Amino acid sequence: MNAKLIHQTIGLRLAVGLLGEHGQAGWWPSMFLGQHANAFFSPIFGGKTRMAQYQGVTEAACRVHDERIGVGRVFHLYRLPETIEHRISDAFQEGTLPEDVTRCFESTEAAESILASLAKGPSVVKPGPIRLGGADMINSPDGVALLAATYRAAFHTDIRCYPYFTDR
Repeated sequence: MNAKLIHQTIGLRLAVGLLGEHGQAGWWPSMFLGQHANAFFSPIFGGKTRMAQYQGVTEAACRVHDERIGVGRVFHLYRLPETIEHRISDAFQEGTLPEDVTRCFESTEAAESILASLAKGPSVVKPGPIRLGGADMINSPDGVALLAATYRAAFHTDIRCYPYFTDR
């Protein structure tokens, strides 16, 4: 997975993470990226505040996805193959994220903008888990675009949809 795809995946995680939080769509009970989260976290985490927010919302969303989809031979936005997870962690810790990705910490409008920019084409959604394809799609721009389109459609129609890929 190249650096651009890693950055897009981080942006997608942040956008979906914010839009799915308690103060928004309410898919998970966290408020790591909410309006006042930075004020709460910065005295504790200082310069690592954004990393703590990112890890918190990622874990909250991962738990909900795992409960709905299951754990095993499946991957979703918040549980990717280990090599990709390492690349994401490295990019975040190196501070090499582009400005458009970090805007997802700022507002729902920024998160919706990122989601719209990554989504390519319309997507049909249904409640619950929805298989998008094989795990090979995770490493492609089409996979990121399909995930973004699916989440975007789900948020716009108020349908809790949990897209995933299988390795079979």
